[in-house]
Amino acid sequence: MLQPWNNWKTKPAKRVSATAFSLLLGTFLLRVNGGASSLMVGRFLAELAPRHGRAITSVEVGLLSVTYFIVELSLSPVMGGLSDRWGRRIFLTLGPIFGLLQVTLLFFTPADDPFPYLLSLQVLAGISSAMQVPAVLGYLADYTSQEPELRVRLMSFYELVTSGGLAVGVACAGFAWDHFSRASFLLLAAGYLAAACCMLAVPRTRQIVEHGGVRVLASRYWRLLRSPRLFIFMPAWISIFALVGIWLSSQLTFLLSAHRHMPGQFLMGSLSGAGGGGHLSLVLGSVVLFFGLCLLFWAFFLNRVPRLLLMLFSIGGIYVACMALLGLNHSAPDNRPLQTGWVLLLLVGVFAETGFAPAALSYLADLSEGAAKDRGLLMGLYSVFLGLGQLLGNGLGGVFAQKWGFDGLIYLTALLALVALVALLFLFRYDRRISLTGGTRPAE
Repeated sequence: MLQPWNNWKTKPAKRVSATAFSLLLGTFLLRVNGGASSLMVGRFLAELAPRHGRAITSVEVGLLSVTYFIVELSLSPVMGGLSDRWGRRIFLTLGPIFGLLQVTLLFFTPADDPFPYLLSLQVLAGISSAMQVPAVLGYLADYTSQEPELRVRLMSFYELVTSGGLAVGVACAGFAWDHFSRASFLLLAAGYLAAACCMLAVPRTRQIVEHGGVRVLASRYWRLLRSPRLFIFMPAWISIFALVGIWLSSQLTFLLSAHRHMPGQFLMGSLSGAGGGGHLSLVLGSVVLFFGLCLLFWAFFLNRVPRLLLMLFSIGGIYVACMALLGLNHSAPDNRPLQTGWVLLLLVGVFAETGFAPAALSYLADLSEGAAKDRGLLMGLYSVFLGLGQLLGNGLGGVFAQKWGFDGLIYLTALLALVALVALLFLFRYDRRISLTGGTRPAE
């Protein structure tokens, strides 16, 4: 039997920004913590390395992220499905509470043999994300079910607060670590507490809840997962999220901060000296902040470009960014004009590639229109794709970085972008064939 959630009247478009403010603010705070945590843990491990009794390798740093994403991708469909049955708000609030517990325990990480302890804490972090992300995206899909244009804008704002939060977190984390060292983990705990309060303030919205039998639900879930568009789209999104795992994790911080150099690679260990944390925050924070400003542009321009075409355009931007990073890494340390040129080319590539995330997220939300009772599960696939991608990116990133240093991250990026390009071309061909033959809508 279908039961509408309380207060399910559709909100007018003019009230969406005010109504969704608490949700977006809470998401922003969570992303601030995510960006700060990656940098802090990278600096923390770099400082622990001399006391560890043996060298801490890039593979071990990648293993921490791999553990986190295994937990997240395993539990996200379960948490998303439960939010379809029990409502979104309980998961919106519990997610930050688990994050609060995880970062508080980071404060007590032992200096001797810390990896088993850190691996166990990554389980708590994975549970936190598995609860929160599907609930947020399911809420946004519910809220914009009758407002297609509004959906694109809100999904863009979601990506904006995500990248903006990462920028703020990265920009502040280095300075916080330089001044407070391990005590800066308490700042992360305060951020999680504030995010939980924001999620408590999120109002109820339209949600269709079905209390069906397990066999009926399993059959419907399996049918949903086998839909052709979703199946073809999976490799592209997993590959793009793998790139996020490569460039927005502790691996990049570790390579730039560790006392390790490779001949001809300017960026390896370039920020390992005194005050490196502050310089690292300024550089990475500026790049991620620029990423967020580009998303703000796409929030108002996205409806003018077909989503699949925009995603294909973004793949071109990834290759432009790879060229710029390769040139920058092999430039002479004192050649400032050439380095400036490579940085400008890198910004052009970043601008182009930022269109992928909001376009892909809106595409997934459109698919959910044919499965309104299972939005939480379908939008929870965002976390599954994210987890699989970042599991792949962090795992392979550690291996490539150990073998080829900073160049290894660039090689892996180009390879994953090729996988995404092939998948998108197949999806573009499938959608074109369906439209010419008068087939089903993307949401079906």
